[in-house]
Amino acid sequence: MILTAPGSKSMTQRALILGALSQTTCRVSRPLACDDSRYLTDLLRALGASVEWQDGEVVIAPPRDLRAPVAPVFCGNAGTAIRFGACLSLLAAGTLHLDGDAHMRKRPIGPLGDALAASNVEVTYLGDPGCPPLLLRRRGPTPPQITVDSTLSSQYASGLMLVAPRLPGGLELDLGGDVVSKPYLVMTEAMMRAAGATLERLDARRLAIAPGAYRAERLEVEPDWSGAAFLLAAGFVTGRDVTVAGLLPPEQSLQGDAVFLHQLAALRAPEAAVHRFDLTDAPDLIAPLVAACLFADRPTLIRGAAHTRIKESDRVAVLARELGKLGAHLTVHDDGLDVEPLAAIPEGSFALDPDDDHRMAMAFGVVGLRVPGLSVTTPECVSKSFPSFWPTLARFRT
Repeated sequence: MILTAPGSKSMTQRALILGALSQTTCRVSRPLACDDSRYLTDLLRALGASVEWQDGEVVIAPPRDLRAPVAPVFCGNAGTAIRFGACLSLLAAGTLHLDGDAHMRKRPIGPLGDALAASNVEVTYLGDPGCPPLLLRRRGPTPPQITVDSTLSSQYASGLMLVAPRLPGGLELDLGGDVVSKPYLVMTEAMMRAAGATLERLDARRLAIAPGAYRAERLEVEPDWSGAAFLLAAGFVTGRDVTVAGLLPPEQSLQGDAVFLHQLAALRAPEAAVHRFDLTDAPDLIAPLVAACLFADRPTLIRGAAHTRIKESDRVAVLARELGKLGAHLTVHDDGLDVEPLAAIPEGSFALDPDDDHRMAMAFGVVGLRVPGLSVTTPECVSKSFPSFWPTLARFRT
């Protein structure tokens, strides 16, 4: 079975920022049109960029100067939009007011706020301390060195990296804490270089980014490994051979989630008594991985996933709570789950609530290929990253 995945959400968000900060008009090929892209597009337009979505590409004409709008910018539950947007306050004139939905108002941005506050940005939280909504106003020049705690999210560092070439003195960025999701930082660095930036790795924790203009005339977006993982998991649970068109192999892809191919191979391997996975570098894979593990031949221990608890939902808790309705045994740990394979296919009707989290909904959809009575209460939330997910998944029922 040959299926198609949308463009990479992570690469699309970075390409939109790079295009808006470039000296030239930028064309992004195969971008992902989804909720997160829409929110970031709205933010960039509010700051003065022209962003036009066309068939198969998006054309971005950067503004001469970034200027914060008078009105608040609503970012929904798009973490990249609000975190990358916060970093744009280092370049924008005026006060930038960023807000989100009820879920976003609980998602931490405090470590990034601390880094910006140490960089002459006045940061004011309007709700819970360390969470959106927030006001950001640049009060002076950015210092040559910034430290950002990257324990909770690599997006804080990626956002600072993306704006750094536009700072008059460039930036030396120090990554504090136990850095998670490192492949996303590698992706950011590679895409910056493709857009003309000059970066030097001083050591494992420090990056020196030289000042200079981006010239991002054309950027390419890969098919999304994060979305494709659900299709490959669907193949695993149904026993069907699945090829996702256009995916680059793990050794060539900029996406850390390409490791899912190796994870599925490990689930099929006969020698392990217990499957063990560390998701420190690939947190988004917890959803398709758990869906597959329910139909594996042995228990699975998943660790390194503490940061999945501050995503669009507390993914560890939602997976355990909702899949437990099927009789699945998932043991919750601070940093992961123990997953027992389903002993039998449950009978009856089961409505699973993804807590408005797109990846939870897709995981439940994959499980539903084997559990006929399963339904998802808010299936439309997949529009955040994979708008065509349900029609694509329906191919497995034919």
